[in-house]
Amino acid sequence: MHPSRVSLTPISRVMKDPITVSPHESATRVRRLFRDTMARVIVVTDEHGRALGWVKRSNVLLITSTKSEATASDIMEDIPFTLSENNTLGDAFKLMTKYDEWYGIVVGSSWEIRGIVGMEDIVRLGLESSRGILERARVSDYMTKSVVYVKPDDRVATIWRLMASLGYAGLPVVNDKGRLVGIITQYDLIRKGYTRIELESESGPRGGARVRDAMTHSVVYLYPWSSLAEAAEIIVKRGFGRIPIVDGPKTRVLVGVIDREDIARALVSGG
Repeated sequence: MHPSRVSLTPISRVMKDPITVSPHESATRVRRLFRDTMARVIVVTDEHGRALGWVKRSNVLLITSTKSEATASDIMEDIPFTLSENNTLGDAFKLMTKYDEWYGIVVGSSWEIRGIVGMEDIVRLGLESSRGILERARVSDYMTKSVVYVKPDDRVATIWRLMASLGYAGLPVVNDKGRLVGIITQYDLIRKGYTRIELESESGPRGGARVRDAMTHSVVYLYPWSSLAEAAEIIVKRGFGRIPIVDGPKTRVLVGVIDREDIARALVSGG
């Protein structure tokens, strides 16, 4: 199989500037940045602009309170891999899937930040340069069919632990008949101001809160016969990470989920 046009594209064509903070920045301000910018990753840099680590949404949910004295360096993770401007999107995709990450940091020879590239950047480029691949492909051929879901009456504390253990950033919400009624994401928890004590213990101040209290009720969904182009448009234009798939417009029974990685894989492989 020949490499696709998307796979051979230099990273420099699509990479963008990341949001960065110093290691001494307060963790509560980092959390506010996630809430206000809807970023998924914030890079921690030294005074010379060199990458020291990164913070993800899951990290800021570990802050114990709004008065925490923790700093960015206390909650950041090591960056598992880096990219150079000489790498292609095919290289980036391989490393992101190997390390189960949505993003790759592009650095220079001294670890100075050059940019960041994410799965959604591959999807965006695909819409521009390889739309035919996305138009021909059906969601049913690429979606995940064994879907982990939650119920409106499930406790937020329990769901957070489930997302943390599975490494999921969001989960669809269904009723007792399997009908899609919403979606709950890490961003929903950050936006609602949940903190670690409320998420670790059901006896905490809001530990008894239910999924229905935090979830997004107005959920966007597609069908198995929808094209990957339709899914890509939603992901790029609305900044979504995943889209629930339902069996039809009337019953809306959850049958799958399509995410950025699924679409990026189709583009990198050439469909």
